[in-house]
Amino acid sequence: MLFQQAISAIPFKHWLYKDKENKKMYLLAILTLTASFTWLKVIYPFPNFIPPDSYNYLESAYRNDFINIWPIGYSKFLQLIGLFSHSHLVLVIIQYVVLQASLLYLLFSIRYVFSPNKWLFRTLLTVSMLNPLLPHIANFVSSDCLFTALSIIWFTQLIWITLRPTPKLLILHSTILLFAFTVRYNALYYPFISVLIIIFSRTTKNVKWIGIISIAVLLLAFIGSTQYEYNKKTDTIQYAAFGGWQIAANALYGYAFSKRDHVEDIPDRFRPLHELVNQHIDSLAKLNMRPDREIGIYYLWDFKSPLRVYMNQQWSNDTSTSFFKKWARMAPYYAAYGRYLTLRHPKEFTTYYIWPNLKRYYSPPSYFMGVYNLGFSTVDPIAVKWFNLKSNMLYTRNESKQIPLADTFSIITPIINLVFVTSFLSFVFLGGFSHCLKNYRQVILCAIIIWIGNTVFSIFSAPIELRYQLFPLTISLIWASLFVAYILQVTWNSSKSNKSNESITPVFVEVPRFEQ
Repeated sequence: MLFQQAISAIPFKHWLYKDKENKKMYLLAILTLTASFTWLKVIYPFPNFIPPDSYNYLESAYRNDFINIWPIGYSKFLQLIGLFSHSHLVLVIIQYVVLQASLLYLLFSIRYVFSPNKWLFRTLLTVSMLNPLLPHIANFVSSDCLFTALSIIWFTQLIWITLRPTPKLLILHSTILLFAFTVRYNALYYPFISVLIIIFSRTTKNVKWIGIISIAVLLLAFIGSTQYEYNKKTDTIQYAAFGGWQIAANALYGYAFSKRDHVEDIPDRFRPLHELVNQHIDSLAKLNMRPDREIGIYYLWDFKSPLRVYMNQQWSNDTSTSFFKKWARMAPYYAAYGRYLTLRHPKEFTTYYIWPNLKRYYSPPSYFMGVYNLGFSTVDPIAVKWFNLKSNMLYTRNESKQIPLADTFSIITPIINLVFVTSFLSFVFLGGFSHCLKNYRQVILCAIIIWIGNTVFSIFSAPIELRYQLFPLTISLIWASLFVAYILQVTWNSSKSNKSNESITPVFVEVPRFEQ
């Protein structure tokens, strides 16, 4: 029965190779992944490009930049692959293999630790491997696939750290954390969860300090190097210029539908920008279809956005400074302005930004994932140059260029989220934690903390869309399945015990010491 079998005495690495059921699952996974990837490339021979993200990553890789608009980790990944091949097919294959390998690492760790029923695990493995979003996200020239894979590895390592941390595992974990940190700003909250899990893990203080110090040293070194590059190239000391722009853009979605603040009531440093913002929002109010009616990229990237207009005004007499330097120099100012507006209009910010984004978290729109190359038939010159393409023309065997599977997941995702939340609450209501021994309680709490952390960070940080949520979607699907299986088992045992007056047997067992 679920979770009732003692954890294997065989070390995890040996168990992976010796267990007969695992061998069957390897074969199933290989066949599934091959069929899934072949199907993808038959329909979509070329990668999926997201302007301007994809081209910025390629430009950064081509110039060997250390800082740019987006985190530099994915550009370095492109450079690494470029040492061996500039084929777009090779890139997509590697991305797909890395993503699926990380998922297999998580799934087999769960099987080893929790010993789910054979058919439950087979179903879970098949459903996870056949998720059609995975090959699609691997087909993007974007950081989404790599970040999802690193996040899954990070979460799986936290499970092992909870059960039995070792110095080797903690150092490896800090390295994965660094990689994730360089790839996406979504990883900003990861170190806090890692340190929390390490503090409450069952090991000596010395081992805990090894984990905490290794995380701190690697991340602080990267942050310091990034700040140094910003200071050298833009004369500002900051970690992420993108964050400043995002804070201001988010704040404007709330302020756009609130009562106007008179320029005289605003601090002197913000008055020139605020006057422009007021004029712009007043002009939008006259339109039948406002471009800011939905939270998105309007205030961040549109050329008519007051943030872009004000930047251009500040540099109107300068034709020699690069766009990136202008853009980065404005970021600290915009961050301060955005925080000021948010604190001045918290109700409107909650109503017109947080609440819509919360609904998008529950049912994320497909957006970039829903249309192949956004409907474009050509790519920018940097893509032609980097991938050695014969021309800038793209083609697909899907004439409409729509990706209906992505839109379908805007419906499936709410179902998964609902099942996850209700099954967890049912797990608690049925006394799941009281029947769990300490090890398993910690693992479950780890998963819940990560889910809550991702929810809060995602809602407050930026407008949500489907490609940003593949990691929490994967975690929610797996744990929802385990919670539902637990509920069914408890219900069945309860029915039997009512007849035999026997108590329910705990479904979690203590994890004995073992060598990993």
